Formats: sequence, C-alpha cells, structure tokens
Amino acid sequence: MKTLDQILPNLLVTIEPIEKQRLESIQSRNQGYLAIAVTLALGGIGVLASLSGGLPPYVPIVLGIVALLTSGILFATWIHSPYAAFRDRFKNDFIGRVLASIADEVQYFPAGNDAILQDYKASELFPKAYDRVSIEDTIFCRLGETDLRLSEIHTEYKTTSTDKDGNTQEHWHTLFRGLFLSADFHKEFHGRTLVRTDFAEKRLGVLGRFFQKPIFSSDQLVILEDPDFEREFVVHSSDQIEARYILSTSMMEKMLELKHRFASDVEYSFLHSRMFIAVSTTRNFFEPKQSVSLTDREYLQDFLDQTNLCLGIVETLGLNVRIWSKR
Repeated sequence: MKTLDQILPNLLVTIEPIEKQRLESIQSRNQGYLAIAVTLALGGIGVLASLSGGLPPYVPIVLGIVALLTSGILFATWIHSPYAAFRDRFKNDFIGRVLASIADEVQYFPAGNDAILQDYKASELFPKAYDRVSIEDTIFCRLGETDLRLSEIHTEYKTTSTDKDGNTQEHWHTLFRGLFLSADFHKEFHGRTLVRTDFAEKRLGVLGRFFQKPIFSSDQLVILEDPDFEREFVVHSSDQIEARYILSTSMMEKMLELKHRFASDVEYSFLHSRMFIAVSTTRNFFEPKQSVSLTDREYLQDFLDQTNLCLGIVETLGLNVRIWSKR
C-alpha cells in the first residue's frame, strides 16, 4: 500500500478548505453551547419567577417548553448542521481523494449502497434474516487484479415480549456489526467453505471439536494441521478437498495475521468465486475527528493506516498473487 508521503501531494488541494470548515464548525459549536446555556438559565429563572409570582400554573410549563425548544433549535442550527456539513465534505472530498490515490475504479458512497447487501446475503455467514439494517461508507474498487467491495454494516433482528399487564415491547438484537468485505478470489468454487471463529476449542481444547460438528447442515467439519489456526477457527465445507486446497498453509497464516491486525473476531466464506470477510467491530473507520487538525501529520498517518487496514486485505491475503483462471 502507498505511504503518506506518496499520497500527500494529492491531498493538499483539499485539506485547506476542509480545515477551514472544521474550524468554523468548532467556532459555531462553542457559540451554540454558550447560547444553549444562556437560554436554559434564562428559562430556569423565568420558571422560578413565575412560580413565586403567583402566575397561573401553565405559565412556568410554557416557559420551560419554550426554553427546551429554543435549545433544540440552537443545537440543530449551530452545532449539528455545521458539523454535518464538515463531515460530508470530509467524506466526499478528502476520503474520496485518499481512496483514489490507493485504488483504481473507485466508487465511494458515504451514506452506503444497498448493493453490498447482495454480497452480505450471498456470503452465507449470516443464516438468520435481519429485520433492520444500517449501511455507511460503502466502497467498490479494484486493487491490482482484484475487485473489492466493502462497507460498514449493522444488521439486527427483532423480538417481542409481553409483560404481566399485556403491554408488548420490542427488543432489537445485533446480528452483525462491523466491516464486511467481498473480494474476487479468481476461482470458481464447486462447493462452499465457511471459516468461523472457534469458541468451543478455545475453551474446551480438543473436546470442543464435538460441538463443532454442524447440526443443521450437510457440510462436513474440516480438521486442519495448523494448531494455531485450529484454535482460532472452525471450518465447515461441502467439499473437503476444495477446502484444503483453498486453506493452504500460506493462506491460513495470512488469515490469522488479518485477524490479529484487526484485533477482532473475523469470519470468512468461500463460494461463488468470491471470498467474503466479516470483521466484527464497533470501530468507525471513516469518520473525521472534529477536534484534530487535518494538517496534523500524525492524524493523517493514523487515518491512512486505518484505510490501508481495510483495503490492504487484498495485499495481506495475497489475492493478487494467487490468481487462478475461472472455469
């Protein structure tokens, strides 16, 4: 992946106007907080004065509501809107230019693109259907010979419960939250191979393999010879030979390295000629820091490192080196 010094000249044209907007959003934020504090203080004084002055009881209520509504308007116009404008410009101009400096054929959708959900479903890593989904920072690009698609995704399913009084409540549960990626593996798979985080063997050792066998699937448990890989992952496949072909010693080492780089649970699937990767994390990779200057080299380096971590999966796994012809 490219270094900061290699892409910095291409970023300079965008940094100055975005940095100016960042400073303006901070100034507006500080003024907004001051205005809200004054509004709430005056509202509180008005409420106390009306209570002690023998005015009708609705007067302090009205004064309190007016103070809260005014504070809400001040927050929206002086704090939220300027930050949102800065954030949008950072994503569209700055991130877009960073991505274009690293990859080819870049399409970046800061608000997300529903097309990534086709890959999410095709991966078969999430058999349970979701009831609610939020997507942002979807990227379609090409790195060398590899087509890469990734996005931050949060999927949830809903359950309901009824209390003793007959009141129904909704409960939302996370299915997946993190970074989801789909990369062309340059090989048509005959079956499917799923590589999941192994909780059983981590806790129970070899005895944990009893709990690894798929119950509701015809897939087979694949036992591999790499003890480090076996401790971290459990592999199920509809084709044992193909699974062992995919999961070579080199590939297993790289998959372990990727898991350690993210310091998160990572799961993989191989099917439909693609490799799907789900990184469970609450980290938001592509958000600006309003409190840090865009001229701060350390901040720029940290942002580039995070971007390289996401897009560098192609390089880490050697997907441009392992090129098979599709049949």
